Amino acid sequence: MKKLLGIVVLGFLCTLSVQAEDSLKFFKNEILGAEAKKMEKSLRAIKKTKKVLSIMEEGGDKVIEIKITKKMKGHKDDWKNSSGRHQRWEFDTKNKDYFKHGIPLYAKYTFKINDKSKAEGSVLQTVGTDKKGIPILPSIHIAYWNNEDTADENKVVLSYWLVKKTAKPCDEDNLFFDKLTYYFDLGFQKQFEEFNTIEFKYTPSKEKDGEFIAWLNGEKIMELFGPNVVVGEGTKFKVGLYRWLNKKSKGPTTLSIKDFSYSTKCGDVLDGEKCSYDPVKKREKGTSFSWVKFKKKERNRIKENVKYCKILEGNLPKEGLKIFKVGRGY
Repeated sequence: MKKLLGIVVLGFLCTLSVQAEDSLKFFKNEILGAEAKKMEKSLRAIKKTKKVLSIMEEGGDKVIEIKITKKMKGHKDDWKNSSGRHQRWEFDTKNKDYFKHGIPLYAKYTFKINDKSKAEGSVLQTVGTDKKGIPILPSIHIAYWNNEDTADENKVVLSYWLVKKTAKPCDEDNLFFDKLTYYFDLGFQKQFEEFNTIEFKYTPSKEKDGEFIAWLNGEKIMELFGPNVVVGEGTKFKVGLYRWLNKKSKGPTTLSIKDFSYSTKCGDVLDGEKCSYDPVKKREKGTSFSWVKFKKKERNRIKENVKYCKILEGNLPKEGLKIFKVGRGY
């Protein structure tokens, strides 16, 4: 009987191992597209992929599901972070594959999110890098927020960070920023419990040719022009689930991904109409537009009484972006 039980347990463990391998292979080969296929698992990702990743069926299509619970211990630098406990399972652009400033990037992301945790987090990031491709600052986040008082008002937002200065303390790994951030409303979390698709053109740049044009479910929602990454040398992508916990965080968070692709060639990712769209005059004038509600927040977390071993700074227009509010959002 004990021998039989041992065989059953061994068979179960082998099945889990195969499922984890199949899920990871499916994610790389079927979900990631174009140049995103070259991405790799983050060094800070939760180690037990078999408990996080699974293949699910949605409306006849197979999708990948990333599910994180509070019991899953994050990487040591996330779990014992001075800013709180964090968890993530992400794929990153390899350091050697980072994109230099001034190169237009095109991306498409179809996903849905179901958060029961009262935590907050992100499901897609672009980050600024140094000349070795090492991340040194955030630039764009698609994030989900939770309102403690009214769950129906929980939002999904696109955070557009304009970092003026970044500083690394000598006694910890965290970076601190002097930044100006624009938060654009993509919708309530209830809407994102079904699949939504965001597509965008992004040109990270220290100059006025910086550009970000985005469409949500086929409708244009913003056009942003001007310097957008004035610190560092390049840009990388991070896709997956990254959440930061609070005292009230309990339940799981699930991110389902149907497609994530990016490329320097527009036709590999976006349709012909979006690829042919070229707002030359708006770009030259630095005139930006938003069809969705947004708010602007300036914050400097670099303290004067702290010893910093590395400080990087760039030139950013004091007034930030000139954004005109248009469309149904207003």
